[in-house]
Amino acid sequence: MKKFLQLGYWKERFGRLPVVLLITVFCAAVIYLAYYGGVWHAAHLKTQVSEQQQQLQQLYQQLERMEYQRNVLQVELDIEKSSNQGLQQQLGLLQEENYSLRENVAFYQKIMAPELQQGGVIIESLALSANQAERHFHFSLALLQVEQRRSLVEGEIAIQLVGRKDGKEKRYDLLELANIKQVDHNFAMRYFTLYEGDFFLPEGVVPERIDVTATLTRGAKGQLERSFFWQDSLRAEGNT
Repeated sequence: MKKFLQLGYWKERFGRLPVVLLITVFCAAVIYLAYYGGVWHAAHLKTQVSEQQQQLQQLYQQLERMEYQRNVLQVELDIEKSSNQGLQQQLGLLQEENYSLRENVAFYQKIMAPELQQGGVIIESLALSANQAERHFHFSLALLQVEQRRSLVEGEIAIQLVGRKDGKEKRYDLLELANIKQVDHNFAMRYFTLYEGDFFLPEGVVPERIDVTATLTRGAKGQLERSFFWQDSLRAEGNT
């Protein structure tokens, strides 16, 4: 086997010239293949560079679009902030005006109807709205402190539904109809408190009014009473 790999063996067998030619052809083939491989590799790298340049260009375009969108959003945000500041100022003015009106109402209530206010607290409003189910209603009752210096006020609320059934007056505990527990009849408020619930109107009852009684036990003493006609309270919510 070693003999076949020796150059002298081939020279003796075929002569010097053929061997030299064979070696020259082999070297030329190797050089050609190496050159072709280098050209192919360079072309492949060029293709990769071109693709990467395209991707880079797309990234630049996306970046420009995102930068444009960011600028647009920033402008919209600045406009929104400016508008929000204006709305907050308007809201502040409206709140001041509303507070002034409530003070005036409280002042006239002290003169014309002192029983509606105790310790700077009034029964502000009661609204009724019909739910989808038949004879099913939602109520919302608000108590409000109208004095500028507001301390914690505690008390107990009672709400009576007054109506007629078979021509006779009937009274029902509205909080009981709304499944509001007895412990939740008590309240502790600063500024305002809100009672809400849903109830079914008892069968056969024609509602007339709702009587509200608020008994103040701490922070102020006394009892508030106010009646709301059923139809008026419904109209307050835009119903008939």
